[in-house]
Amino acid sequence: MLDNIDNDLLLKKKESFYNVLQDCTEIFKALADPVRQDILLMFMVFKRLNVTQIVEQSPMSRPTISHHLKIMKMAGILDSRKEATEVYYWLTAGESIEKFKKIIAAIEEIDNHPDKENVSI
Repeated sequence: MLDNIDNDLLLKKKESFYNVLQDCTEIFKALADPVRQDILLMFMVFKRLNVTQIVEQSPMSRPTISHHLKIMKMAGILDSRKEATEVYYWLTAGESIEKFKKIIAAIEEIDNHPDKENVSI
């Protein structure tokens, strides 16, 4: 059985991990939708796209695509800039990648803990 110091440390790590997960919730939600996954794949091929270009590659309507782009932008996956009459979007995954790295590091820390089998939750 773990002593109180280890239990306190475990609780702090659990709280820290929970905060990291909460920080990524919007990203997970944005990436969970198959339409947004398809849009993400388009950005992996093309550096910048406007709504018209995305609509041309999708069976979805312009308002639907715009809605999905808004969700992805709010999650920090995309950024945009208006140029003349078009809004262009591009991937901005740097911050998202850092958040995922924190989750992976926290999971690895838990997985590598020598007493993980003795911890009851």
